[in-house]
Amino acid sequence: MNLLFDIGNTNAVVAVKVNGVFNTWRIGTKSFETEDELFSLIYNLLIFAKIDFNSIDSIGVASVVPNVDFVIKKFVEKYFGKKVYFLSAEVEVDNIKTSADNPKQVGADRYANVIAAKREYGDNVISIDFGTAITVDVLKGGNFVGGAIIPGFNTSMNALFSSAAKLPKIDMNIPDYNMGTNTVDNLQIGIIKTTIYGIERLVEKIKEDTKTDFKIVCTGGAVKSILDNSYLFESYDPDLTLKGIEIFLEKSKM
Repeated sequence: MNLLFDIGNTNAVVAVKVNGVFNTWRIGTKSFETEDELFSLIYNLLIFAKIDFNSIDSIGVASVVPNVDFVIKKFVEKYFGKKVYFLSAEVEVDNIKTSADNPKQVGADRYANVIAAKREYGDNVISIDFGTAITVDVLKGGNFVGGAIIPGFNTSMNALFSSAAKLPKIDMNIPDYNMGTNTVDNLQIGIIKTTIYGIERLVEKIKEDTKTDFKIVCTGGAVKSILDNSYLFESYDPDLTLKGIEIFLEKSKM
């Protein structure tokens, strides 16, 4: 049984697949600083889910937080006595070539999304991951040809709130009109709706530039409450990153 980690800047998703279904838990990336604290978290989550800790035989990680990598490595060494597999765009999976100037700089989560996108959706896919940052990754002809990084909804909100004390915190809702008449409407339209409009326009320009019709696949917890607000969300795969980590792990073990 595989234990998977998707380590983001804000949250870490921990997952174990049981009977073809991912059991997932979301923990704060800063909620553990040592291998023993991580063990305490993971052990109790698995016990609660009635999963035998000793049934874990492989561990795969996609991380964008380097200082957490050391903690996970120590955790795996101490409590499993096994090798941990860290996903990297430097390792070719499913014949995916990358056009990145420096593959070391490609976020592991982005490469995981590309791996899963090719396996699940074909050779021409744009994956969009809505997290702390919104990442747009383009798979053309089965190869990773580039993308974009955009501030996530909450990142934009927090940046604005930190500079404007009178602005209220807002919910992740989108008005069905484009001119707000109160502060909350204005913020929801200005931050969430214009970000979506910008991504839609970017996708159209990518299609024009490449003369390719792409399948659009979205992932990330930040879009759950706004799935009906754009054609971008027609294919929503909450497990896309985990699927990519799993594929990478199985390939690495061969």
